[in-house]
Amino acid sequence: MDTALTAGRLHSSLLLEQVVPTLGWGADLPPVSLTVGLREFCLLEGVSVHHADQLFRVVATLQLPAAGRLWHWGRDLFALSRRQLYQWRRRLAFVSPRHALLPRLTLRDNLALTLTLSRARRQQTGLAPHQPLLEQLELTGYLELYPRQLPPRCYQLALWARELLQEPQLLLGILAGQEEPQGAPKLAPLLLPLLTDFHRQRRGALLLAGPWLAPFHLAADRRLLFTQGRWQEESLARDHPHPLAAYLHIL
Repeated sequence: MDTALTAGRLHSSLLLEQVVPTLGWGADLPPVSLTVGLREFCLLEGVSVHHADQLFRVVATLQLPAAGRLWHWGRDLFALSRRQLYQWRRRLAFVSPRHALLPRLTLRDNLALTLTLSRARRQQTGLAPHQPLLEQLELTGYLELYPRQLPPRCYQLALWARELLQEPQLLLGILAGQEEPQGAPKLAPLLLPLLTDFHRQRRGALLLAGPWLAPFHLAADRRLLFTQGRWQEESLARDHPHPLAAYLHIL
């Protein structure tokens, strides 16, 4: 057994090894190899929303890869039983512009349902502790509206709120490009402080993907950039604070 590889798996939230999400992927992009540390903020930049969604569906364990292998926290989740897979999946959150809210529920009920399903909490107490999050995403004035009544920007931010309420240990997020009405430039002013705080408080790991992620470069540790037909990895770390308190659990 490769001891170094095994250690790398155990000290990472996510490890991709030559992953090809779908059979048609290879015609457009090479296989993906990437390691995301336990508390690391990484970017996967230069990929379309379509390709990012294909890859993240595999990373979120919603479908098997066409080729390659991946590990979450040192474990091959696809090798587990269905019950075990569901238990581990609760540690993941996945946000995509292609996702949707439940149309017959208000925004409040959509968010409360997420807590009910993930933590079996009652609605009356579920949202109260998360009021600061809803205020930071400017959603408090829209809680009684149905999804079809929400402004497009608010709808996208609601998708992020729904996943962040689960307090994930690995957050996967896809942002549309500059040309999209609700792409990264429109959402970054509210998401950037939120994700930066998530990272600095060492709550979990983050992996963002999209065509253009420049607003997040100063907050992230590394990025894997698709350019000129290949993946290019580079460090983006800028003396991020790493408080000692984040490591007390291992003492």
